[in-house]
Amino acid sequence: MQLTKEDFIEILDSLGIPVSEGINKDEYVNVYPRIVFWDYYWEFISASNNIYETVVTYQVSFFSKEPRNPKLLSLIKELLKRGIFASISHEYIEEDKYFHSFFKVDILENGILF
Repeated sequence: MQLTKEDFIEILDSLGIPVSEGINKDEYVNVYPRIVFWDYYWEFISASNNIYETVVTYQVSFFSKEPRNPKLLSLIKELLKRGIFASISHEYIEEDKYFHSFFKVDILENGILF
């Protein structure tokens, strides 16, 4: 099942935590947990020499003060229910004492440039 951006944002909003697209909003810098996501890869799907849809790959960064944060687990559970099997990396940022979990997700978007 291909995930649309609208569905993805609905999932993120359902978590009830701050979410920013592109860059971290200043008011969320020290708020945990929080999510920042941004696109970094576009794959155009064409048919009959026309571009109809785009698969956009996003990085999703989840910041938390604890490992395996329940909101992160809820996010992953919801993605799994929709057939999205993310490979999640984790790191601990010693200087600021938080956990950063991150993964990629492919989103189907229409008319990204048109």
